[in-house]
Amino acid sequence: MSAGADQAATRQVVVGVDGSEGGRRALRWAFQEASFRGVGLKAIGVVQIHLVALSVPGYPYADETYINELVASTRETVVAEVSAVQPDFPSVEVEIEAVMGAAAETLVEASRSAELLVVGSRGRGGFSGLLLGSVSQQVVSHAHVPVLVVRPRHPDKGTAQAI
Repeated sequence: MSAGADQAATRQVVVGVDGSEGGRRALRWAFQEASFRGVGLKAIGVVQIHLVALSVPGYPYADETYINELVASTRETVVAEVSAVQPDFPSVEVEIEAVMGAAAETLVEASRSAELLVVGSRGRGGFSGLLLGSVSQQVVSHAHVPVLVVRPRHPDKGTAQAI
């Protein structure tokens, strides 16, 4: 197998999953895209713990057992979210990952082996609703592949918007 064929074999759609309604919409879009493209799906949940807090001796969140529990809980959330959608897309192979880190940086790094990166955006309504959230904005600016940002339901149309 050539290097190009090997790289194509590892291509997938990557999606950030956080258990929110926006994350659920993004996951469904990601499944649709993976199915359409005939590639796998990588669903990533990220535990974000402020690094300064981790450096403070005695800070309760710095406990390794607690951090491992948070990562395990995040993985359970991703598994539950994927399990709710996967029956509609039985041909899509899914890889699940839960890590501690910065969401935007983790997703940007994962985009190196992706065809498409899908993220949700909470939106704020009104003028501020025109702006992307901090994670989606960073991902759009730095991802190595096209990014699909799934925004909240349109108030008049009742459907999610993808930009």
